[in-house]
Amino acid sequence: MADALKQLVRPGEPPTPSYVLDLPALEEQVGGFRRALDCHWPNAILSYSFKTNSLPWLLSFMHRRGVWAEVVSDSEYELALAVGFSPDRIVFNGPVKGRDRLRQALLYGAVINLDSKREVRWAAELAAEEPDRVLRAGLRVNWDLDARCPGENTLAGASSRFGFNAESGELSQAITTLESAGVQVTGLHMHRNSCTQSLEVFRAAAAVAAEVITSHQLRLDWIDIGGGFFNSPGGSPTFGQYVSAIREELDGTIDVEQTRLIVEPGGSLIAVAVEFHAQVIDVKKIGGQRFVITDASRTDIDPQFRREKDFGLRLETASTESVPEQVICGFTCMENDRLTVLKDAPLLCEGDRIIFERVGAYTMSYQSSFIEFPPAVFVRQGESLEQVRRKGTAEDCLRGNIWSESA
Repeated sequence: MADALKQLVRPGEPPTPSYVLDLPALEEQVGGFRRALDCHWPNAILSYSFKTNSLPWLLSFMHRRGVWAEVVSDSEYELALAVGFSPDRIVFNGPVKGRDRLRQALLYGAVINLDSKREVRWAAELAAEEPDRVLRAGLRVNWDLDARCPGENTLAGASSRFGFNAESGELSQAITTLESAGVQVTGLHMHRNSCTQSLEVFRAAAAVAAEVITSHQLRLDWIDIGGGFFNSPGGSPTFGQYVSAIREELDGTIDVEQTRLIVEPGGSLIAVAVEFHAQVIDVKKIGGQRFVITDASRTDIDPQFRREKDFGLRLETASTESVPEQVICGFTCMENDRLTVLKDAPLLCEGDRIIFERVGAYTMSYQSSFIEFPPAVFVRQGESLEQVRRKGTAEDCLRGNIWSESA
């Protein structure tokens, strides 16, 4: 199998369909965020969002670079341990923590942000059972994004369901329950999803954190500002601008030497570094349209079918002829599996290659075995390619594997 693969792969070019992760680009994104933190908040924690892309090679890469794990379920917590993260370098978030894993994480020093009432109850119960142990936990704060940043709410005016709301009194109640049981409330989790690259969302999150700290007289070990950062090479805002804006809002409320900023980037670290390579398998002219059928699918590069077909892409074709319109389609049996429409682009023919850029965030995590099994993944460094996940097979399906192992 390995020999056959080597015959198919030319230098710098994988077989299709497959993902290609560019190692220098990944290192630059991770290094860029770390430099921003070192400049504006040296005591910060850079953690990686496992849900964004849980490819084992990628998780091991983050671990080797000293990036912490940010997980939101028992399954991800167990995966972090299996990859090699120690419990005290795991940020444990999310509303679906199990009782046993939560207790273990509390006892072994993970950074934990409680998100549900049962988690508060379980933490309080553990404190009663272990009166000689110092237990620390943070709370996720539910705050009104619409009121602070109109137009930024991805739910278009609907309230978020995550965390504890201050206006309803649930945040105060959670703090009282924990402190009465002997659990130290040492952190706040402020993440909110937003629609744009605006710095104002992060300023607002930091401002709400400052208000909660002041009103409840909290002494915090960490403020977890969450993820949702947008960054591309040469783009704006930069990582440095995000961190600087957050610190400006919190200066005077906390001591940055004592309180650590936690960031949880996912897509902003890896989306830039991943491409999807596809090949043209057929071309049809129907009803005045030219349909280009590929061995890719929206399920590979946009599994939730949310993007407005604005994929960045490159074409590898020998043709010098330009055509007015070409509809690029996927291989599935769904009529709406159409990836993009090319206008005034080079003529594509069978065997030509289409490379979709910046598709590393969430695509692999959401991927299923719908019609085709998950494609292989390669890591590129210069002209060198290393296969870090093989393509799924029928045997994998029969055995119940999830195609995460290396070649």
